[in-house]
Amino acid sequence: GTFMNGPYGGVSGKAKIYLQGGKYILALENISVINGPDLHVYLSKEMQPINFIDLGKLKSTSGNQLYEIPGSPDFKEYTFALVHCQLYNHLFGSAMLK
Repeated sequence: GTFMNGPYGGVSGKAKIYLQGGKYILALENISVINGPDLHVYLSKEMQPINFIDLGKLKSTSGNQLYEIPGSPDFKEYTFALVHCQLYNHLFGSAMLK
């Protein structure tokens, strides 16, 4: 999916899920994020982080990044990748995974 801006920041780039070595990986490709405090990457059931898996802190505000997805979530339910400020509960951007 392609990232769309959220109400609190700008995010561009793409999000894809791969199966690599028996583990699922969320790849952020050509990502560009306006910097903010405590930015995390989520795999979420909704565009807003209500039911989500925290994949950890955003590694960089630009470039390509990989995040290991724990377990085997149902990707028919977890259909969004989010960049979210955990500290202030602000959505910076979302991508619908196809």
